[in-house]
Amino acid sequence: MELTAVSRPTRSPHARRASHVEPALGWTYLSREALARAKAQMDEESMGVRDEIGFLTIHQRYADHFFPGTSVLHTRARYAIFVPWLFEDLAGLTGPAAERALRERERVLAGRLREAGESQVIGGRVFPKPSSQPPSTVYWNALAVWGILRPRLDGRTISRAHAHRLLKSVSAATDDDGQPLLGFDPPFVPLPGRPSGWTGGSITLRLAVAEAAFLRERLAQLRDSGGHELSLLARLVRTEAASPPGMWAPETRAIAGPDRAPLARAQQAANLAGVGRAIYDALLEHIVEADDNREASTRHRDHLASTVAEYGAVAAKLDVDALEADIGVLPSKLRAVVTATKDWIVSKSTDPRPLFGVYAAAEARKGPRARLPLTPNGRARRLEWSNDEHGLAGPLHYRWEQVSTLLDDLANAE
Repeated sequence: MELTAVSRPTRSPHARRASHVEPALGWTYLSREALARAKAQMDEESMGVRDEIGFLTIHQRYADHFFPGTSVLHTRARYAIFVPWLFEDLAGLTGPAAERALRERERVLAGRLREAGESQVIGGRVFPKPSSQPPSTVYWNALAVWGILRPRLDGRTISRAHAHRLLKSVSAATDDDGQPLLGFDPPFVPLPGRPSGWTGGSITLRLAVAEAAFLRERLAQLRDSGGHELSLLARLVRTEAASPPGMWAPETRAIAGPDRAPLARAQQAANLAGVGRAIYDALLEHIVEADDNREASTRHRDHLASTVAEYGAVAAKLDVDALEADIGVLPSKLRAVVTATKDWIVSKSTDPRPLFGVYAAAEARKGPRARLPLTPNGRARRLEWSNDEHGLAGPLHYRWEQVSTLLDDLANAE
């Protein structure tokens, strides 16, 4: 579900293809998922990865390649087990009743975790209100990619509403001894046993040893986006160690295998995007001052100089053709930005203004929300932008913080 960086997520065409009217829950779930996707993008922007020019494409493709199923909205690994447990607890409920019960169970779980002193609780900040992006939304794609949620017969990910219906079928299809009858596959693979405090008492986000073993077994099999090689996430999980000190650390490179060269290019692209976002901010600052005739500090123009000094040397090494071989062809305007930015860095120029045209062309995809155009609408958008409040640009992160937490959770199980 994941900006740049969001789990992130894909639009569902269920509503158009349905040959009959689904229960109200199906429509409600679809609506909540659409809202979640929109809010995920806003949340990811607020976490420091903006996408005025389109660098999100590079971020998402490399992140999905190295770390399948991850999202910038992930917090702790145990949620990947909490969510299936919550669904199984509600076996027998479908429709609006299942949705309401799940929302309440997730709300209560947030309160219990917060009471236990946990600090990375989904919904903890808004408790006692329910979260607009509960764990079942945030982790659903991960459950599918990680092989915890079984796919549909056609290979697609089942919806949460469908999972409720499957669980009801499984619970109803039992013999006289209460054993499941053949022919009904539950939506989730067999899960670790629940802790004694699951339904009451103390509950934390720390994994039990059996839970960590279950997740490690799943994650250790993950393939890269091409499906041929083990993903970097799988290789990291197989070390059974805590997270390396960084995505570009020697420890990470040492186990990267076939991803060693793509990992180096990902770093170069991350650094170039950091310079590119600083260029965008510097251009805005200049336009506000020179074309809008408003006072503006040189905060972002100064930051551009320090960004180039810190990241420019690595960014200048990027081979754009090799990058596209890693993650696919870039949109033409984004490729033009990447190429022009690299050439600008190599030229040792300190004036970003010659890049205005290529950056404005790339931002045009945002339509009326674009800030660079020298038009009345662009000027109105710039009035909403404060250079002193706008965060300083930095490189892409490829969800490394979330991956680090996941690895540490697995290593610190008890």
